[in-house]
Amino acid sequence: MKISAVVFLSPFFLIQSVSAQNENEEVRDTLPEVVVTSLLRPEKITRAPASIQVLTTKDIDLFAGSNTGELISSIQGVEFTRYGVDGTTFNARGLNSAFNNKILQVVDGRISTSALSGGLPVFNNGSTIKDDIKQIEIVAGPQTALYGPNAHNGVFHTITKDPRQDPGTSVSLSAGNQYQFSGRLRHAQKIDDRWAWKVTGEYVSGREFYFIDSIYVGTPPEAIPEHNVDFDFRHLRGEAHLYYNINPKAEIVVSAGASNNDFLQVTTSGRNQMRDVGYSFLQARYKSTHFYANIYNTWGSLGKSYVIPGYTQIFWMRTQTGPLFLPPEEAEQVALSGAGFKEKSRRFNGDIQYHTNFSEAGLFLIAGLDFENANPNTTDGTTLAGEAGDISISQIGAVLQLEKELLNELRIIGAIRYDNNDNFQDLFAPKFTLVKDLEQGNIRLGWAKAYALPSIQNQYASIRDFFFGNGGKGISYIPNNSPVNDGMSVRTTQPLKPEEVSTWEVGFKGQAFKKTWIDANAYYGISKNFITPALPVGGKALSLNGLEVNHNPVFAGTVSNDTLRGATFFTFFNYGRAKVYGLDLGVTYTVFPSVQLELKYSWLNAGFEENDANRDGQITRDEKSINAPNHRGVAVLTVEDLLKERLVLKLGTRIVQKYDFYSGNQVGSSVGAGTRTPPKNFNYGPLGGFTTFNFGAEYLWNKNVVFNFNMTNIFNTRQIEFVGSPSIGRLAMASIKVSD
Repeated sequence: MKISAVVFLSPFFLIQSVSAQNENEEVRDTLPEVVVTSLLRPEKITRAPASIQVLTTKDIDLFAGSNTGELISSIQGVEFTRYGVDGTTFNARGLNSAFNNKILQVVDGRISTSALSGGLPVFNNGSTIKDDIKQIEIVAGPQTALYGPNAHNGVFHTITKDPRQDPGTSVSLSAGNQYQFSGRLRHAQKIDDRWAWKVTGEYVSGREFYFIDSIYVGTPPEAIPEHNVDFDFRHLRGEAHLYYNINPKAEIVVSAGASNNDFLQVTTSGRNQMRDVGYSFLQARYKSTHFYANIYNTWGSLGKSYVIPGYTQIFWMRTQTGPLFLPPEEAEQVALSGAGFKEKSRRFNGDIQYHTNFSEAGLFLIAGLDFENANPNTTDGTTLAGEAGDISISQIGAVLQLEKELLNELRIIGAIRYDNNDNFQDLFAPKFTLVKDLEQGNIRLGWAKAYALPSIQNQYASIRDFFFGNGGKGISYIPNNSPVNDGMSVRTTQPLKPEEVSTWEVGFKGQAFKKTWIDANAYYGISKNFITPALPVGGKALSLNGLEVNHNPVFAGTVSNDTLRGATFFTFFNYGRAKVYGLDLGVTYTVFPSVQLELKYSWLNAGFEENDANRDGQITRDEKSINAPNHRGVAVLTVEDLLKERLVLKLGTRIVQKYDFYSGNQVGSSVGAGTRTPPKNFNYGPLGGFTTFNFGAEYLWNKNVVFNFNMTNIFNTRQIEFVGSPSIGRLAMASIKVSD
């Protein structure tokens, strides 16, 4: 089967065209004819001026489950991690953490990163269902020049199916071990030459692998197990889309979607029990020959979520003998209330773009403007500073890109982006790429700068009134051993700066030999201004970015002879600089017309400078950990056209080298494995260090009924991929899809 599809290199852009060609056509001695859109101009993937990987409709249809994040495990250049049956995360080029907002997530041109203050990707908690995905594009490396802030290590763009090209109704059921279940529905209809619409929906449930971490209580600290963890996960999601063709060259698309989710979340200090977490959006897009406009509003709600460590600590204290003793039933309610966190947030985005081609001059131009406004605390009782509605952050950005055809099949592509955020002004992100087009492929050399803004939580957190963000104007505080009534004694912390990366890349993608395609990319980058885990400051906090805060009395110290003593609060700072370099190499070999072998390998390393995050005069292991394996590899063998072209089989293996991982209080390292050093959580040892095997099959019963089966970690190998999480055992999933 030969597939043509579309990839976007900016959240501004809409799908141009998607077409499936003769399914019996056997052209497997080249890369799939996947056409990408590089800033609204269709191109073959071998002409794309970036390191791009694509999961096509064919890849997605072969998958029996509903969590398409699992498919990222086979993508070149991406560090895939899994912390549960339901929990998957991804990163690129190291420097990962349990709160990583340096990968930008986009769906149909809409930035779908959570509107909540943590600013994290929604991963499997969004509103898009697997059966409505046309393809997923993964662009590794710095992409701020095209996508804006937080496209720091890469961009993941999901593109859904157009009802005018993929009409019909489908019903899918998936089931597997760990009580996994998914029921999905998609209906798409073209009414006439002007109107089309589609609706989708899904219900997902299952149970995580059993794993109980430990929590510190009392003085001196004593480790006790997490209390009453709920291992069941659930997702309910759906979308509706209306398409209208104004004329053959202009269209409007209006979309809306929502999801409601229960799941376990790993954080830098422990785990959160996420309950009734909601995401929703409303979007309108316009596209014509030269113009594109896109406006959308995104909402997020934390529902009834709570911090498991805090919940466990409060329950333990209230069930001990003493004046605070409560019966277990009453202690349970007090613990849920005391450890709960609430947030209802919204974010508005709008962008407009003009593009044109000066064909005689061999020049292609794109110019765009975009605006964002975030309101992260629209309800009382949040974990942010101030009252409801006190925080509003706006940002305006502008981008200009030029592509010029040179002599001898050379192209040069340059872009510059400017952003002005209320808290971070005058940010510039340039990018250029020189491309040499070959008969089948290209060679490219490029340089780019990108940045990741501190999340709103990094800037405005007020958690239990002693853990504060450090954004904008910083934290005003009275240092210990200073007079409390003397305004001259008030100090201000150095507020956070954006993290930055500047990277050189060289790459080749194309046919090196007959039946052999190579995709190679090498990079060297300098990163700086990392954001520390929460660090202690001696003093009493007064205000955060101009918003008054109440310092928790337990940590606010004492006043003796008008002098403050013994006060402490925690906040974030910038630190360090790292040189990150690596290589991603993929080889695709067509053994026979129906047999294909893929081999993928990634190497990553780093050197660290000025990384004394806690200012103790020495650089420790956790301050110079790349938080990613140096070596990892994937091999996939695909056999098609079995049993009269009805059966497809896929066998794969995944190799991940052992590596240390540090993220706040979460530690998984070879040094100290099997021990605990308060306040650090128990160290279960380094991550990775496994080789697992996977199997997949698809059987076409007839043109309307398809069966799928997938199994990961066939031999039940010990597979710990993330701190504070269980070994991911064998998982099996079977599905049936019925369509008209």
